[in-house]
Amino acid sequence: MAETKYQIFFISHNKLAEGVLAAVKMIAGDQVEATAYGLMPGQNPEDKIKEIESKIEPDSHTLILADLFGGSMANAAVQLAAKPNIRLITGLNLALALAAVLEKPWTDEEINKLIARSRENIREVTIDPVKEDAEEDFF
Repeated sequence: MAETKYQIFFISHNKLAEGVLAAVKMIAGDQVEATAYGLMPGQNPEDKIKEIESKIEPDSHTLILADLFGGSMANAAVQLAAKPNIRLITGLNLALALAAVLEKPWTDEEINKLIARSRENIREVTIDPVKEDAEEDFF
């Protein structure tokens, strides 16, 4: 039995998808197999999705990560998500992209864990201010 092929596409407005892919490769290495498509001003999202569709192998598990829920690229990709071998997730960020390429999630449980972990990376980082009159006590 042949191993199932796994395809990943990052889609976005402008060059976000390309930037995410470059960052993923910087962290995970150039062996990462993913493709990025950015919708540039004046382009039609339907044309981009047709281009992606032409590259999807029928027997592959295909994961499409889109930048924005309700965005033109995600909306255009919905037609692909109707196919049983294609999953569409919105909210593309580096944590989501890294986990997707390293773990290759496919089941509902794996996809839900992937989304939950990527949400955990969205936080406000705060630092407690240092009081000016505080004495330093090292011992």
